[in-house]
Amino acid sequence: MKGRRDERDPTAARAPSVDIGLQPPRRPARSPRWAVAQFLAGGLAAVLVISLAVILVLRTYAREQAVGNARDIAIAAGRAAIVPFLVDGVLTEDTRALAALDGKVRSRVLNDRVVRVKVWDAGGRIVYSDEPRLIGQSFVLGPDERAALDTGRAHAGLTNLASPENLFERPYHKLLEVYVGLRTAGGHPVLFEAYLRYHPVAEDQSRLLTAISPALVGGLLLLLLIQTPLAWSMSKRVQEGQRERERLLQRALDAGEHERRRIAADLHDSVVQSLAGTAFALGGVADRATKAGNTGEATLVTRAAKELRQAVRDLRTLIVAMAPPRLHEEGLGAALEDLVSPLTARGLEARLEVSEVPLLSQEAERLIFRVAQEAVRNVVSHADAARVELSVGRADGGQVQLVVTDDGQGFGAEEARRSMRDGHVGLRLLAEVVADAGGSLTMDSEPGRGTSIRVRVPST
Repeated sequence: MKGRRDERDPTAARAPSVDIGLQPPRRPARSPRWAVAQFLAGGLAAVLVISLAVILVLRTYAREQAVGNARDIAIAAGRAAIVPFLVDGVLTEDTRALAALDGKVRSRVLNDRVVRVKVWDAGGRIVYSDEPRLIGQSFVLGPDERAALDTGRAHAGLTNLASPENLFERPYHKLLEVYVGLRTAGGHPVLFEAYLRYHPVAEDQSRLLTAISPALVGGLLLLLLIQTPLAWSMSKRVQEGQRERERLLQRALDAGEHERRRIAADLHDSVVQSLAGTAFALGGVADRATKAGNTGEATLVTRAAKELRQAVRDLRTLIVAMAPPRLHEEGLGAALEDLVSPLTARGLEARLEVSEVPLLSQEAERLIFRVAQEAVRNVVSHADAARVELSVGRADGGQVQLVVTDDGQGFGAEEARRSMRDGHVGLRLLAEVVADAGGSLTMDSEPGRGTSIRVRVPST
């Protein structure tokens, strides 16, 4: 039914709408094969990330272990070789003491790994080294060296070859220095320092890392493979559950459709016919009363007949709303005309516009009509609106679109949630059915700004 067109576009942009709890359109369910592929891709990504993180930790641990092993070997060899020859004469650069110590260092300490040995006194002077040019030179001891000298604890770390005391070690490029505090036979503290090639340490680190990493990565991959059949089974169950839910939902809608048609047929064949017959009979009674001069009785009977005829019209309108007989026979436009026709009698200005509607399947016609019916019912029952507009037309992607707009009071998110808690879930249920059919149903509403409902469904 067409009424006055408002100069404003009823679908014009509004303020941001509130979330009223309608389910967004859902994508078609993925096959179990696709779901398992996603699971494997995500699992492999997780294995890669976890493996990299753990390998970085293991690398640090392996380096510490390799350095620790090198330190223990160097200190054990140094103590065993030189402690018996650390006499006080070493501190005074006694020639015989230094010669005895040098002989033991070269025969029992220096090798392919240990390339330099230094012995320092407490003042930072090198009292012995296998590099004679270092003997007698003094340098400032760092905090670690001073702590090792005072406590006797061992320490290991990469050598700073840029330091002046490491001038003669620079040709080795990368060294590991190990030092520990010792005492001479007379009880004077000295610092024993050994320099080791770094590449054996790196090799030890690599061997330890190589031994642990395959077991770690293999274990993670085995866990992923064990879980793959479970993922396949769960995906199939989810898909079957989705299909069953859709079947039950469609069955409920079909059952509701069938029951509405049965009730509509019963009303039409029984109550409506009886009331129509009674109204016709009362009309005859009123005529006879008028002829007999019983004006008062004729007026009462005429009023009763009029009310019965109005009741019959209301019932027929209700029957059309319950099961529109023209929906599939004469098309969506005719059924929507029947839907909006009674609105004028309720004081609503109604406008219907149907343009360029493609040939629709019965499912598409039924969905669009049901959404329109539910939207109009909400407008009449809750919106307190003066105008409602319905428009149907072609949309992108081979879809057809219905827009229902009213100028009613609108509502906010909390009111919508409260309404659904009270059992008013008609549109939400329809939104799920529309989504399952490959369409979408959205609603914009705001207190004082009315409501706009938009549904799009495939035309075939």
